[in-house]
Amino acid sequence: MYYADYVMSGDLIKEARLRTGLTQAELGARLGKAQSVIARWERDDVSPSLETVREVVRACGLDLTFSMSKFDDSNVTIIDLHLRMTPSERFADLMARVRFHDRREQLMDGRHD
Repeated sequence: MYYADYVMSGDLIKEARLRTGLTQAELGARLGKAQSVIARWERDDVSPSLETVREVVRACGLDLTFSMSKFDDSNVTIIDLHLRMTPSERFADLMARVRFHDRREQLMDGRHD
């Protein structure tokens, strides 16, 4: 889900169901809901509450956990930069990073001798 500003509840429900290998009907049976309800949730036609999403994920034998952290979009800038590069430019950039890390590792190893 590259560049998704948010994750829809339907995405979470579908991902949990697919990871478990359940059909919509099977998941509905576990929850006491009709298959059509599961389908509407997955299409985001209906947005279930957060607690309902957690219940659905748990019915799949998974757990949905949350944490709060400071927002950091610094990788977006790096990704955008790399998407504008040609494959050969991306490879050259990768090799420069590898050389940098190799030199850094050599310097760190030298300090420990």
